[in-house]
Amino acid sequence: MAKPQILQQALEKPGLFVQFGGQGAPWYKELKKYYDSGEMKPFFDAAIGALEEEASIVNGTPGLPHGLDPRKWLDDESTIPSEDYLGCAAVSIPMIQMTQLAHLEALTQAGYDRASMIKATVGGSGHSQGLIPSTLVSLGLEGDQYLEAVKKYTKYVLYIGVRSQEVFPYFDPTPEESKKAEELGSPNPAPMVAVLGEDHAYMEDLVKKENEKLPDDKKIYISLYNSPSNRILSSHRSSLLQFHEANKDAFDEKKVKFVYLRTTCPFHSPLMEPMMPLFQKDLERIGFDYQGSSLHFPIYSFFDQRNYQQEANMPLGLATDMVLKTLFWDKPMKAAAEHSPAVTQIIDFGPGKTSQRLSMDSLKGIGKELPVLAAAFAKDFKTLTE
Repeated sequence: MAKPQILQQALEKPGLFVQFGGQGAPWYKELKKYYDSGEMKPFFDAAIGALEEEASIVNGTPGLPHGLDPRKWLDDESTIPSEDYLGCAAVSIPMIQMTQLAHLEALTQAGYDRASMIKATVGGSGHSQGLIPSTLVSLGLEGDQYLEAVKKYTKYVLYIGVRSQEVFPYFDPTPEESKKAEELGSPNPAPMVAVLGEDHAYMEDLVKKENEKLPDDKKIYISLYNSPSNRILSSHRSSLLQFHEANKDAFDEKKVKFVYLRTTCPFHSPLMEPMMPLFQKDLERIGFDYQGSSLHFPIYSFFDQRNYQQEANMPLGLATDMVLKTLFWDKPMKAAAEHSPAVTQIIDFGPGKTSQRLSMDSLKGIGKELPVLAAAFAKDFKTLTE
């Protein structure tokens, strides 16, 4: 098979940068398309098999009251407990990663073999949970070793979701919270909300004022800085509702949007600190011990732009970044835009186009421009594989 043109050019002059998106994106339809095709059986057997192996431990925990049965759900859509359930942390985190790795698998089958990807790629990152699978690409594993890694990476993110919900067991909004959110015009309250519009300094000032009224365990954190006018707040639903109510008139006047994310934990905030000791025990049991020294190309943290190749403890570092640390998306974008050797293309593994759009907005915010091609988007996939 002749290699796709973009890959061929990158093999002659390496310049690809890989990125994976974060939470809040729908995943089911993208994943089902690959599952129904029957062309990725070894991959699905590894990824779904990993979840099935852990089912007896995790099903029925606070994060998975209706269990996790992806094979059944993908075989028959009518068996999904509810649309909302697909967005809860312990379900969506492993299933989003599975969808991303299925996009990677599709690209591999279309000519981007793993050895060529390693040679052609100069760096990578991920938005929130997407940082984790970016390191899997950089490991450059093949065959059975790769499928074994898919299993371990699937279990790794499963337990991030399960233990996070265990320490933040507020799975659903209360009836009062749902009613208040409807009254304020932003339904489906969640512990994370996108506040879109105005600059970060304006929002930081409002959050600071609101936090003066809130107890320490209910504080609001600006947890993700996505682009110059897009940031996420993390907290208890009650605090975010109080913040919205206090600022609704100003937000309406300035056309600031307040949109809750499809998730059930306040990630990227100190509120999640109690999950780490629980998660460390899982790490030992599942044997996730891949280290930064094994990465073939740099993976850049969204917290401080550090290169994971130098990470002393990658299993702990990845979880800490995703669960506790603030995300600054301009940092990996700066790494890509100023990279040496120069980045020629960013390949985004979704799901959807959200992370592609965030990267384009973020690059614009730092005065840079790079093509960002989304593997989840048919037109971009065609461009990548021609």
